Amino acid sequence: MTTKFAAIAALAIAASGIAATASASDQLARSLGVAPGAYSTAQLIQLRNALEDGDSQRAAFIIDGSSAAGATAGSQLAASLGVAPGSYSTADLAALKAAVEKGDASRTAFIADSHQVTARNAAAVSANRQLPLSLGVAPGEADAATLAALYLDATGRADD
Repeated sequence: MTTKFAAIAALAIAASGIAATASASDQLARSLGVAPGAYSTAQLIQLRNALEDGDSQRAAFIIDGSSAAGATAGSQLAASLGVAPGSYSTADLAALKAAVEKGDASRTAFIADSHQVTARNAAAVSANRQLPLSLGVAPGEADAATLAALYLDATGRADD
């Protein structure tokens, strides 16, 4: 009987602790003018500190999940590379940045042109644009054998 009473008491104490924590978070959320349960306690504390410090950008970042200017890391990276935001994945942007920093023109062209979609019934000249562009040759100016030789020279595999 004593064991059951102790177990019930332990559960009651644990439940009241959880309820008090939830209640405190809900109260803090209401005092900040946000919906209870929408933010973690840590986010609510960060929001309160930002508002107390008068830091509207940080408060907007916490509330909106992005900076006040609306720029995400991906869109900032895209802008720094001179490409349209949203047209490349973050992985593609990182690979493009690495290729640009290394001065690898063929890799840069390959990544930049890899997002072109070609229909099945497209002409061969437009369907085979990626390799010539990655080698710095205008599409249609070289045949497949010449492009293959240029590719092997560019990648250092011509001697293999």
